[in-house]
Amino acid sequence: MKDLQPTIEEDFVSSEDFTLESGAVLSEITQHYSIFGEINADKSNVSLVFHALSGSARINEWWADFVGDGEALDTHRKAFICVNFLGSCYGSTGANSAEFANKKEFPLITVADIVQAQKLVLDHLGVEKLEAVIGSSVGGMCALQFAATFPEVAENCIAIGACELSAMGLALNHLQREALKYEKNVGLARQIAMISYKSAELFDKRFSRRPNRNGENPHERFENRFDIAGYLDYQAEIFKYRFDAETFKIISKAMDLFELSDEEIKRIKAKLYLVGISSDWLFPASDVKKFADRCVFNGVNAEFIEFISPDGHDAFLSDSAQMIKILRDILN
Repeated sequence: MKDLQPTIEEDFVSSEDFTLESGAVLSEITQHYSIFGEINADKSNVSLVFHALSGSARINEWWADFVGDGEALDTHRKAFICVNFLGSCYGSTGANSAEFANKKEFPLITVADIVQAQKLVLDHLGVEKLEAVIGSSVGGMCALQFAATFPEVAENCIAIGACELSAMGLALNHLQREALKYEKNVGLARQIAMISYKSAELFDKRFSRRPNRNGENPHERFENRFDIAGYLDYQAEIFKYRFDAETFKIISKAMDLFELSDEEIKRIKAKLYLVGISSDWLFPASDVKKFADRCVFNGVNAEFIEFISPDGHDAFLSDSAQMIKILRDILN
């Protein structure tokens, strides 16, 4: 990881009532945000980047090779703002915030709520126009929602591995939240999620039917694992220390609820770049293509780009060379 730090990293606190789509009201919200690069005098060089489910406002921690001087997100010429989602656990108001410590649960959050909240940060910074809104997975949902909700603000919208979830996607998210009911087992939820983020081809290439790399022989004892099981258990263990069960529940539910009507789509004025990952079975490329076609039918300037990769949904993180090329081609 490059030793790149945000130009600015701070909290924005809005003390005005914030009404959610559910009708619930948050009397005060805090949003933790980072800026990479320098915003120019007329604030015309800014893009808004949305993180994925378990990400944060620190783009350098999950797209380390993407952001910096001369990189795809070129901080020499442009500025990139990233705001931790409302409902998340990395500094913004969420289930673990002090005001919710004695309450049963955090209210329902939608992608539209997240976008409305982040517009308050842009207003605070005096940013009226964006060169682009960019996001992957639920971040891509946010980019699409932003383009529909604030059609005059963003010139371009880049949504990677994102559209409305299919019944299979809803099923996978449901199982993850069911796992959270058992002693808030975020590790098990993460294991289910990891299966949906990868592809069968990738798993076969990386793990095949090999015994666990720690020397366990699955043919000798019932609890001995194959390598794929050891990998999933490791992912569960490390995730428990960096993420929160309530946040997982809140944001995965927001993903489920994301849906744009034809009327909302018709409001979009940004040029849409909808990137479908060839081996993604959480957001199949065919579903992304159908959504792109629907946008075109509704009069939107939308382009479908197929991202050929064996890495599954997570290709936007792991197949960095191709992801960087796609971003460079669009942004430059």
